[in-house]
Amino acid sequence: MATLFPHGIVFDGILYRIIPGGYAVIGAAALTGAVTHTVSTAVICFELTGQISHILPMMVAVILANMVAQGLQPSLYDSIIQVKKLPYLPELGFGHIRCV
Repeated sequence: MATLFPHGIVFDGILYRIIPGGYAVIGAAALTGAVTHTVSTAVICFELTGQISHILPMMVAVILANMVAQGLQPSLYDSIIQVKKLPYLPELGFGHIRCV
């Protein structure tokens, strides 16, 4: 994006600069969220950067990466528990939950 629009994107008369570092932070947050299966990495990265303009793309990237990763593999923490053969609670599906 920065090479296509070196001076930024003009929308509604306002010039929006493209900062490649923002894409790197969003990608890092999405990767960390996918590995750990948590959405809190988006909040942590948002607090580190302090840029309100990055919160929406960061949340979308982390949630999408989390959805894809949950369908493909267990989380990092679940994998460590299984490798060390520690006791853990099995996953419950929607059919196993009862309200009393």
